[in-house]
Amino acid sequence: MTALLWTLRYEALMAARRKVVWGAVLPLALLSLLLAATSPVVTGHGDPAARTGAAAVLVNTLCTLGVGLALADRLRRDIEARGMPELLAATPARPLPRTTGTLAGPLLTALGPIAALFLLYATVVSATSGTLTPLGSAAVALTTAVLPAALLVTALAGLLGVLLPVAAARAVTVVLWLWACHFPPTFSPLPTATGTVLSPLGGYALVAWAHAPQVWATRQGTGALRPAVSDTTALLNIALVLAMAAVCYALGHLVARAKHHGAS
Repeated sequence: MTALLWTLRYEALMAARRKVVWGAVLPLALLSLLLAATSPVVTGHGDPAARTGAAAVLVNTLCTLGVGLALADRLRRDIEARGMPELLAATPARPLPRTTGTLAGPLLTALGPIAALFLLYATVVSATSGTLTPLGSAAVALTTAVLPAALLVTALAGLLGVLLPVAAARAVTVVLWLWACHFPPTFSPLPTATGTVLSPLGGYALVAWAHAPQVWATRQGTGALRPAVSDTTALLNIALVLAMAAVCYALGHLVARAKHHGAS
């Protein structure tokens, strides 16, 4: 546990010192809040909890993408930092706590301002509407949709970052993210993950537990991968997103390790 906490602290501080983290995350977080306060897609809902749920869709689209773009070079930097992997391997920390801290530290740094701004938005909505439901909706959305999505986009961008130049990895991440979150089947000539239980948008969890409008789950599509919204399908959506994140993260570390050994 001590090794994990020290690794978390080190990685979080290193991420906080990088301008790219703040340059990618803060503008998109502020844009999400601006859209949440002005867009009819959000403000058109009479139920304040529904407004918060719809705002969570914006946060999970833009802000988590910003997290992935900011951390796309995380694994590549391990390859290019000569001697650092060997130095870390020589410490008393076991591989699992060290790996967990390496992933979670930068992620917590990048997600911190996003969570703070979104909870501030939900607090204002709660105060003006006289009910705590929007604040609860925001907390549920952050836990069940934003966090799993951030884990997936970070792992995916990190994998692409060791396979491609970082700029290309970021560009491909944007395309894949929009394809998985916002290419509805009625507008996409190709099969799309949008509106399915595979979508990292987390529409099933947002609709089931965070009061988001129904359309953000199945996106008006049908089929085995677009079942009706329920607690079970929401849990399935979360589990599949986390499983994809684990696969991408494992592949990224395998490729990074192979490239490091090949360079040394």
